[in-house]
Amino acid sequence: MTTRSTLLCTVGTSLLETNIARLPNVPFEPPVGWEALKQAFERSQWQQLAQLLLEISPTHRVCGAEINTIEEAVKHKWIRLQNLVLLVSDTERGRQTGEVLKHYFRARRDLNLQNVEYDVIEALQDADPKEFRTRGLRNLVRRIGHFVQRFGREYVAIDATGGYKAQIAVAVIIGQAMDIPVFYKHERFSEIIDFPPLPVSFDWDVLAENADLLALFERGKAFSSEEIGEVDDRLRVLLTEEEVDGQTLYELSPIGQIYMESFRIRHPRPPQLVPAENREPPRLREHHYPTGLREFMHKVWQENNWISRVYTVSYDRQASIKGVGFRVQQVDGERLLVGTYRDHTGFGARFAVRLTDESPVVLAWAANHLNTQYAE
Repeated sequence: MTTRSTLLCTVGTSLLETNIARLPNVPFEPPVGWEALKQAFERSQWQQLAQLLLEISPTHRVCGAEINTIEEAVKHKWIRLQNLVLLVSDTERGRQTGEVLKHYFRARRDLNLQNVEYDVIEALQDADPKEFRTRGLRNLVRRIGHFVQRFGREYVAIDATGGYKAQIAVAVIIGQAMDIPVFYKHERFSEIIDFPPLPVSFDWDVLAENADLLALFERGKAFSSEEIGEVDDRLRVLLTEEEVDGQTLYELSPIGQIYMESFRIRHPRPPQLVPAENREPPRLREHHYPTGLREFMHKVWQENNWISRVYTVSYDRQASIKGVGFRVQQVDGERLLVGTYRDHTGFGARFAVRLTDESPVVLAWAANHLNTQYAE
């Protein structure tokens, strides 16, 4: 773990609410001068509180799980810490804790950190359980994915010590899924325990074959069983289900978000997907097609030089064409990347998108990428 230089740290509020707010009535020996700590807390003097914490050993329990864990990780040289990102809840106390820790770690001259910041995870709060489940935890996954891409997966470690229990659990799963080391320390543990990366394998065909639907789910859409019909068991494990007015309503689950982010982290751009030679302009085989289809096909072909050709295919089953989207499916016995398009009248069409490489992972990547760029 010594090559890791960026730590993504889940943050709870126990530093302020459980430790400092309850002084001196805490289940550990209060530090010398605890009165000043409590006074700074009661006056909301967050920078002053951080300065006072600097005078206390970072291993003291009053400093909280986040400071304790980071101190142990650095002391044992499990991480060569340069960048620290604190992932805080979308609550007033979460922001206050982020402020204290930001000021504290920026003032730790002995750590020589290049960058310390805190990031508020939207909807990660305990006032609305549904928002927490459907948006908060998924946003946590998105933000971790963002920072992993920003700093590089091989340089990142995760400290899953602070925060809600579900937040900690999701952070651990993310580490396992993205092949990132995770460590954790309970307040009563004498040392950190680590969760080394596991050889987790995902079936990316699920993404490829449902890429258009997953793109809509990622945008916060929810669909009833009537709208999407029978759901493949492989896809179902990525969704949450809720009964509403006698129908099952599906939304993307936190595990589904981890699945999507893991794919993007592991496959940022297939190296074998090279610019095509002798590219053929899009062809429309039918005389009757949706308004704007020709222009849209040409736009997709022109803006992605790894697409060799685009042509229309049979577009029966009109009801299943819900708009612009891309997925991998069988066409005349061949596994192809297929796009859908529907005009303002509701008339839709399908078209094949041929690539310079059509291996399974590349098809899945292209479907996800094109949905990100064009789906609506």
